[in-house]
Amino acid sequence: MQIIVPHTNTDLDAIGAAIGAQVLYPKAQIVLPGTANPMAAEFISLHRYNLRVYRVKDIDLTQVQRAIVVDTADAARLGPLRTLLPNVELHLYDHHPAEAADLQGRLEVRAPVGATCTLIAELIEEAGAPLTPFQATALLVGIYADTGSLSLLGTTDRDARAAGFLLSRGASLQAAARFMEVSLSPAQQTLLQQLQNRGRWVNVHGARILLLVAEVPEYVGGLNLVVHRLMELEPVPALFAAVRMDDRVHLVGRSSVPWVDAARVMARFGGGGHPAAASAVVKGLSVEEAAERLEEVLPDGVERPLMARDVMSAPVKTILARKPIRDAERLMLRHGHTGLPVVDEQGRVVGVVSLRDVEKARRHGLEHAPVKSVMRSQVIAVHPDTPADEVQELMIERDIGRVPVVADGNLVGIITRSDILGLIYGAPPPRWHRRLYAAPDMPKDLRDKAVQAALEAVEAAPAGIRALLRTAGRVAEQEGVAVYAVGGFVRDLLLGRPNLDFDIVVEGDGIAFAHSLARALGGRVQEVPRFGTAHIYLDADDPDLPSRIDVATARREFYEHAAALPRVEHADLHEDLYRRDFSINALAIRLGSAGPSGLIDFFGGLKDLAAGQVRILHTLSFVEDPTRLLRAVRFAHRYGFCLERETEACARRAIAEGFLGRVSRERLRNELLLLLQEPACGGALQMLADLGGLEDLLPGVGLTPEVLSLLDAADGLPEAEPEISAGSRLWLVKLLVLLHPLPLNQGAALVKRLRLKRAESQACLQVLAGWRIAHDLVTAPRPDPAAIVAHLDGWPPEGLLLLHLLGGGDRVATYWRTWRHIRLDITGADVRALGVPPGPQVGRILQRVLAARLSGEAPDRAAQLELARRHAAQQEE
Repeated sequence: MQIIVPHTNTDLDAIGAAIGAQVLYPKAQIVLPGTANPMAAEFISLHRYNLRVYRVKDIDLTQVQRAIVVDTADAARLGPLRTLLPNVELHLYDHHPAEAADLQGRLEVRAPVGATCTLIAELIEEAGAPLTPFQATALLVGIYADTGSLSLLGTTDRDARAAGFLLSRGASLQAAARFMEVSLSPAQQTLLQQLQNRGRWVNVHGARILLLVAEVPEYVGGLNLVVHRLMELEPVPALFAAVRMDDRVHLVGRSSVPWVDAARVMARFGGGGHPAAASAVVKGLSVEEAAERLEEVLPDGVERPLMARDVMSAPVKTILARKPIRDAERLMLRHGHTGLPVVDEQGRVVGVVSLRDVEKARRHGLEHAPVKSVMRSQVIAVHPDTPADEVQELMIERDIGRVPVVADGNLVGIITRSDILGLIYGAPPPRWHRRLYAAPDMPKDLRDKAVQAALEAVEAAPAGIRALLRTAGRVAEQEGVAVYAVGGFVRDLLLGRPNLDFDIVVEGDGIAFAHSLARALGGRVQEVPRFGTAHIYLDADDPDLPSRIDVATARREFYEHAAALPRVEHADLHEDLYRRDFSINALAIRLGSAGPSGLIDFFGGLKDLAAGQVRILHTLSFVEDPTRLLRAVRFAHRYGFCLERETEACARRAIAEGFLGRVSRERLRNELLLLLQEPACGGALQMLADLGGLEDLLPGVGLTPEVLSLLDAADGLPEAEPEISAGSRLWLVKLLVLLHPLPLNQGAALVKRLRLKRAESQACLQVLAGWRIAHDLVTAPRPDPAAIVAHLDGWPPEGLLLLHLLGGGDRVATYWRTWRHIRLDITGADVRALGVPPGPQVGRILQRVLAARLSGEAPDRAAQLELARRHAAQQEE
């Protein structure tokens, strides 16, 4: 006999590995040496029809010849089955760090990966063994449980590849999500509150550790879930909890930083785990004694964390408080800084000045004033021994881009956003964003041809657009400023596609120019002084002209390299365009009275248009604004482009690092709605899914061939059902297409997550709750008009269009055009005249008559009265 043995207090990784091991050992039986934790027990119970699990009492131990031990190599964690070990052939599969006292097996598969299920999945893939969706799901759940859905410290690329393999073999993300998001029981919630109220910080080798204690009279299962929820509520670098239940103290450790090894700490108590998560149980100690002992042994598992001194840059460029503002500006531009610490004559930090501060002073003619007149004197500084994670939290909390490092009143270094981003992406910290564009390097004759072709594209634009460009150029010459059409308008003009989002950049006073242009065009101006922008609203009847023109003020100067004189011609335009998202959106056309006088392409946008690719301008573009990921996908899909190679790599890296998850749900919702409004948006969603980002946007949504087909068909609804479509939101229909296959509770949770407008949310929830019944009604072999009308009464048009896509088109159309308008020729008064007393009985009779009317059985008033009389007589009987 062969048995597969997980450890006592079996968790999801252990049971998943045991189920996967049965693929490698088809004749082996799974035997639990003790109890399973609540989540694993729930998984076993839920899948009892797919899974046969034995207890020790159920088998004849004398018949066991081979034991396959998974997720542990510690004999103490095998309960009564450890007595078998000297007499059987032992195979070990484990991902925990090796210990001297570990079991020795004839076969051992061990590696420092995030989950034992990863090792099993790799062996199954290598062997080409058959894998059912249930087995793939069990392994995926195990990987997700031990890696925090691939987010915990200790997760490796092997875990991600194994998860991908399991998904390709039918693993269910919905099932995995179900076991990752678990509601706490009342007892667990009480324990959570007690832990929150009895926590204190301890400092170990400079690292901050949260130490928690609690005591409950009876055993409460799922302590690991309680601690996990606690870390969700209050993210901390590392925490350790001591909880007394019955006659023993349960210890749990969690770490999200590499300098705290929870397993090493728990090993001092005879426990185990891995660096990010470990546990132990001790007897004979009070909870206070256990907590004291825990604090004593913490140094064994904690190393010195990264400190400010390890991350800071030194020496630091500074400016004296008495120096003129123009000196600070020159210093910043020469060295590429956006801010400087300000010091007094003794070298003490007295303030911070930013490039924004000096630009504001220059606009008011105050270049000669001392720096101290514009600096911010409230300096937020840190000591060299401040942990780097505290510095990061400080920068986020205060929204500051640089933090001076000060020791004994002296400035010893500075930490910038770039340094912190370097920690996220790996050492060495980048001092600058690495640019992803090359200077346009086409030979002059080829470049001239490209520019000429671009200008010819302008001449091919509608007459109204050409006139608008000339008018803007004429006003620019009259005002003595340089004016450019920029962004998506130029991109689509070059591609020969209509685009009425008309953006103008002015090297000068953009608001003043907007008023002059509005007078020339007969429009009105709305100013936005805070940003130096304005909107011009036109009352144009020409559909080829925009209804709004956006005017922005560009920066006045740009220095191309250190010590260079400022360029005035296109320098500030360069800075303005560099802040944009993609090279194809960073093109500009100089406007003049005779028409466009030149095309500006600093970043190779023309080459990318020709190559059919979307390229970001620097490697941290998706980190600065993660919503650019969704825009990149949207543009690539719209134009049939691909993502440039390094841009795609940056997108995958940003998604894997979880940057999309840090964007507010409102911004993600807005980008999703824009994506759904694209024709054939299924292709864009599939592209996003291939990058790994769809799960951040719509967790649990699957892009099955049926769903993708329905999304494509949705674009034809305005033509197929023009009357219903006229009052509908097509993007909402597509959202319902994505959500309708999900269980109601999951679909409703996603609707809540998207934070739609109230009417939109109510429409979605109404359709998701009732579409299955509605679908059965409108696709039944013999229609029941009354039932259809009763069920669809009050439905949003988007729900009706979903039913059309799902095969109920004819019945939905008949309902919309005919059935819902049918009314009776009799009233409640007629029914009461038949002797029916006032009350609900009158309404029931009218409903029955209406049902007959819809079926064609009572076409006129006489027939309806007769039918009502019969129903009234039946009630009297």
